[in-house]
Amino acid sequence: MSKRIRQILLGIFTGLLGCLIYLTPQGWALEEKYGLYWLFQFRGATPSPDEVMVIAIDRPSASQLELPVSPNFWPWPRNIHASLINHLAGAGAQVIVLDLIFHTPDANPDHDRQLAEAIKNAGNVVIVERLHSESFDLADERTDTSPFRLLKEESIPLLPEFADAVLAHAPFPLPDKPRINAYWAFKPGMGDAPTIPVIVFQTYTLPVYDDLVALLRTIQAPGADQLPQHHHQINNMETVIFSLRQLFNDHPDIRQDIISELHASRLGERKKQLIASLVNVYASDGAHYLNFYGPPRSIRTVPYYQILQSAEGDEVALNALRANIAGKVVFVGLSATTQSENELIRDAYHTVFTDSEGVKISGVEIAATAFANLLENKPVKPFPYGGSLGLLLIMGLTLGIILPVLSNRMLVAASAALAGVYALFAGLTFQQTGVWLPLITPLFIVIPGAAAGAILLKYLAARQERDQILALFGQFTPQRIIGDITRQMDSSLHKDQLVYAACLFTDVEGYTTLAEEMNLRRLKTLLDDYFAILSRSVQENSGVVSEKTGDAMLAIWEAAKTPTTSKTLREQACAAGLAILDNIRQFNAEGNHPAMPTRIGIHFGELLISKFGSGTREDYIYRTVGDLVNTTSRIEAINKRLGTRLLVAHEVLDGINCFLTRPLGDFQFAGKSLPVQLHELVAHKQAASKEQLLLCEMSAAALNAYTHQHIDAIEKWQTILTLFPDDGPAQFYLAICRHSPPETWHPVIRLTEKT
Repeated sequence: MSKRIRQILLGIFTGLLGCLIYLTPQGWALEEKYGLYWLFQFRGATPSPDEVMVIAIDRPSASQLELPVSPNFWPWPRNIHASLINHLAGAGAQVIVLDLIFHTPDANPDHDRQLAEAIKNAGNVVIVERLHSESFDLADERTDTSPFRLLKEESIPLLPEFADAVLAHAPFPLPDKPRINAYWAFKPGMGDAPTIPVIVFQTYTLPVYDDLVALLRTIQAPGADQLPQHHHQINNMETVIFSLRQLFNDHPDIRQDIISELHASRLGERKKQLIASLVNVYASDGAHYLNFYGPPRSIRTVPYYQILQSAEGDEVALNALRANIAGKVVFVGLSATTQSENELIRDAYHTVFTDSEGVKISGVEIAATAFANLLENKPVKPFPYGGSLGLLLIMGLTLGIILPVLSNRMLVAASAALAGVYALFAGLTFQQTGVWLPLITPLFIVIPGAAAGAILLKYLAARQERDQILALFGQFTPQRIIGDITRQMDSSLHKDQLVYAACLFTDVEGYTTLAEEMNLRRLKTLLDDYFAILSRSVQENSGVVSEKTGDAMLAIWEAAKTPTTSKTLREQACAAGLAILDNIRQFNAEGNHPAMPTRIGIHFGELLISKFGSGTREDYIYRTVGDLVNTTSRIEAINKRLGTRLLVAHEVLDGINCFLTRPLGDFQFAGKSLPVQLHELVAHKQAASKEQLLLCEMSAAALNAYTHQHIDAIEKWQTILTLFPDDGPAQFYLAICRHSPPETWHPVIRLTEKT
């Protein structure tokens, strides 16, 4: 299977995993619990519309009005509520919403009468109904048991005098969850009955009801003629709402038709906005996510007692009351300011903005928030399921293709950066439009899953590459060395590896003649034994036998990222060179076979370890590439000109003091622009003989005289040959000195032919 196919499969798997988790109830619960919470915290508090306010029945009001504080929802005398409604109606409140209990008579019947009169006179009062739930077992007649239960939910009826007086009444049920995120605009368990926010919103928008009906008739919506044609003809608000809801449910296509007709109409912008909001309410699902404006009392909240005191004050106070109330929707209900009050009123809920002291948002403020969302047409809108699934799938596929080609460090950085960018994008989208993009699933499933999968693919690719290197080097190299090389090589198979390395190149003197004269089987046996000695010498000094061609061998010592950490590896390469000479010397002396005189060159520098092959099939091999290998081969070849066995470049000896060496000068190879300073590697210092020490000392002095064009260089080279008649470097330099005057002696020996 190719790398690209693996990457695509990783992307598809990651994307599908994200989709699967997102679709599960648990995945959606995580999005609600953490994702929605983080989005609200990122957005922060936002201003609520001026058209809505809350009048709070709270402890300060009870204290100011000298009324008792009771755990039973503070059942104040109803004549006080009657006075409040009269003041609110007189100040011009457009809708008055009472989130109070009115299903049992007051202790004083006259108070009930006063309240009913105030409600009827105001003509715009809506009361929140309380719900009663009851469950029944569906028992089997034979076993008297059943695994099924029937849940019955119904409204507790208002007292008849209040039911006749109010404009409308409806429940406001909230989900039974630890944290309130949503509400029902239409309650499925109650026959799709409208809840308080819808009732209040339809009441508030009665001035545009006539225009809505006219638009429905213009687009010839079925059943539009059966609706009251003018809002003054409405006798029962709930019936009208039921009819509109059924119309949009039965004919969902009319939503777009009416919106198009609305845009083309000459109605004012405010009317268009209200009608569009109404259409969205009736055409939407029953459940809506709440777009909270902030912590408790973010919607303008006024204590109950302040309204009564302002209404009983002077003209300035009355004018201020009218300015604050006129044209607004006023919600009246219990609202706590402290945790202890929350415990008393038992009508407070945990939300995304529950403050640090544990003060929760009251039920009346949630109702006001729901109405305000409908009014502004700004609910929290979860991104459509199809769009969310497509987003997760595309994200997973893209990451699955991109991440495996990055290095591990870049992979982690890219994943973190993408997570941050996506979180910021989701936060800004929520802040600007209220659209709720998936957050938890992308950040904690898709992105980490793709990153983990990419690391796994890279690991598998590295294991595959390791196996290939083992197949190439395993017969020559210690397992530890192979592990070092494969760990330091990038696991991306298509990348070449640029490393620092010491190269050792060997060749057999007179091999061509030997190969021509020997029997092929004997030659093979001889080469097997010979290479076994070379391999063992390299292996014992932690090297890697890279290639064997004919009688030649290339060994490498791969270094770390920088040359400054290579001293040990260079020492190992030098030690391997000396070991080869010692072992071959013994091999030539002991065996009943032709001698295998070996010449060695060692160099150090940058080396490219590259992959050769088709790239589409796993038929590639690794080879060392670069000028370092070529130069090492040239160094080995100069042994023939200088009569030496082991030559090393100056770069190999930099900082190393444990070997005895003698400088042999600078040599510029044919076709090369820069010279290479060469040394003969003689022996380990602690094992060097007096003769070797003397030779190195005399040779250094003679080379110095030659380099500075001193005529006594000839005498110095002759003295060396007197003591060491077979010394090749002395013979080489003496020949140069005898055939040219000192002023032509050049410190760099230029070679005109490849040696």
